[in-house]
Amino acid sequence: MKDITRLVNKFREALDLARDSGEFDNDISFYNFPRGCCGDASDLLAQFLLDHGIRTYYVCGSYYDDSFENSQSHAWLMTGNQIIIDITGNQFRYNPVFLNYDKPVYVGVEDDFHRLFEVEDRDIHENNGLDSLGGACQPRLNELYRKTIKYIL
Repeated sequence: MKDITRLVNKFREALDLARDSGEFDNDISFYNFPRGCCGDASDLLAQFLLDHGIRTYYVCGSYYDDSFENSQSHAWLMTGNQIIIDITGNQFRYNPVFLNYDKPVYVGVEDDFHRLFEVEDRDIHENNGLDSLGGACQPRLNELYRKTIKYIL
């Protein structure tokens, strides 16, 4: 687990450096990292971990308020032994509904924040790398990955 935590922290630091260097300024969503980037960031991190021999699952949960009119989704990774890996939780730091969650990197068991999101079996799938995604998102994510990897220290 220490190796995963070290790798995840390195990748999050690289994302922050790339963002601060203007690498994401022209991207449709990453210009605002970490806000609104949880799905893409999870896919990028999954590729990085896969490159280091670590397989993960993509998880997307949904939050519904009492009226069920408002919802919020959030994505993260999970290992085969149910360890959560989340590198965008701090996008919720100013929202008391989401416990003012301010962790830029979380690696651990399910906590109160992640319990807020309903996850069904269909919301979980194994990561097989960026090239397996296909479609219009693949070239964009590969480009973001290249931009990020050069900041790995």
